[in-house]
Parts: sequence; C-alpha cells; structure tokens
Amino acid sequence: MSGSIAATSADSSGAVLVEVQAVGPGDLGCLLELPCLPESAGTARKLVAAAVAAWSAEQLREVAELLVTELVANAVKHTGCTRIAVSVERQAAAVWVGVRDSSGELPCHLPLAHEAESGYGLGLVATLSSRWGVAWAPFGKWVWFELRMGRS
Repeated sequence: MSGSIAATSADSSGAVLVEVQAVGPGDLGCLLELPCLPESAGTARKLVAAAVAAWSAEQLREVAELLVTELVANAVKHTGCTRIAVSVERQAAAVWVGVRDSSGELPCHLPLAHEAESGYGLGLVATLSSRWGVAWAPFGKWVWFELRMGRS
C-alpha cells in the first residue's frame, strides 16, 4: 500500500509554503517543516496518514491524526513560533510522532474542569498514546507521542 499524498500548506496570501509528495513503505521516517499557523495542522494530518498507510499501520490513522492536530494546535497557540517541524518515524513496534517548536517552555498538562471549553489536548495525548513526552532540541523542544503498531 502506498502512502502517496499531495498536501500543500499555504500562507494567508495563498502562496504555497510546502508540498508533501509521498512517504514510501521502505522509509523509516519523514520530517516536514511548516509555518506555525493553524492551517498547518491539516498538512501534518496528511503526512501522518500517508506514513501509517505506507507502513501498513492504518489502524493508527485516526488516533495519530487527532493527536498530531493537538500538538500542532498547542504549538501555534502557546509558543509564538514562526515555524514548526513535524516528524513521523517507524520504530520496531510503534509509530513515533513529534512536533518541534522554538519555545523553551514546557507544555502544561492541567487537570481538566468538566465545563472547560479548551485545554483537553495534552490529556488526549496522554490518554490515547502508548507514551508521550517532551525532548529538548537545539532552539526549542519536541513534544511527541508513540502509538504501538499492534494496537487495535
């Protein structure tokens, strides 16, 4: 099964900033830099969907798309960055997905109030992923999650 896609991310003027062509079955990972804009979540979802399709891990698609959307949204809303990076890696028994931003601030995983209209992102990541965390990187951090391949 191919993980081919044609996804674009454009700025407010409509200029194409990035285009994703394909993720192949033999690829062990892919990295995509995107503008730190809400519209980049759609491109990140397409990248993740293409990767899990190429790696015969379609059962992870919906959860992976949801969680990468949450991480991109957090980076856009809370970091003040201009660019983000999205990485998807195939590991022996899992798919690893990370979003890098330029902020040195740790993300906040707050207790949720039932009446809250937002703030559920990291709670979803913690609940639906096999593991998640933060890794420091030069000029920022990665917020990441793993999904086990055998998950149904």
